[in-house]
Amino acid sequence: MTMAHTYQRVSAPSPHPYGQKGENVIVMESCPITALGMRNILAQSCGFADGVQLVSNLSEIPGLMHHRPAKLLIMELCGEEESVLDGLRLIALCLEHWPTTSMIVCTALDDPRVLQLLTASGIKGLVLKQEPAIALTQCVQQVIAGRRSYSHKVRQLLANHSAGGKALTARELDVLAYLFSGKSVTTAALMMHRDVRTVSTHKRNAMHKLGFQSDGELYLQGKWMAKTGPVFAR
Repeated sequence: MTMAHTYQRVSAPSPHPYGQKGENVIVMESCPITALGMRNILAQSCGFADGVQLVSNLSEIPGLMHHRPAKLLIMELCGEEESVLDGLRLIALCLEHWPTTSMIVCTALDDPRVLQLLTASGIKGLVLKQEPAIALTQCVQQVIAGRRSYSHKVRQLLANHSAGGKALTARELDVLAYLFSGKSVTTAALMMHRDVRTVSTHKRNAMHKLGFQSDGELYLQGKWMAKTGPVFAR
């Protein structure tokens, strides 16, 4: 049973050692059924009976965090019409401005390169949507207890992957965002108000961290970076 299959009526949970009444939790997931399933997991198994806010886009998170920083943020890497690079940039933003918020990424993406980037980024937990619901439960419980938690499937996928190991900087992510939107290095430099050599260095450093040796590899094997979230009927 995956997280999308946990949509069911939830009875009031008994006192739980993990969640505390009034704690603020944000869940960013563009599929409404999966989002409700995740909220049910948080209520039934992790003790977060209230204070769980569901949002469907990454762009909603900064405003909520400015208003009231969350204790726990669980997020997919992209919402409707948002890219994976948007998600990576949001992670960097949250880690910079709200370092006490525990972040868990729950994603359908299983490319070892993106998983490597995420484990290097500073997030506390990482789990795949393809895994049973218990994987998210265990991840949340361990993160709330103060430990990092990567699911069994994530550890398996990373076991034989040696590329990377370092997080991309905000500038490197910006450069990649321009490149995957069809801009050239020269155009990116103009739009970023940076010297073209500086932007070229950011691009080269990003490619090295990702394990790409050429532009061809970047655009063919790194196409997950430009992947956007699905659009669901409302």
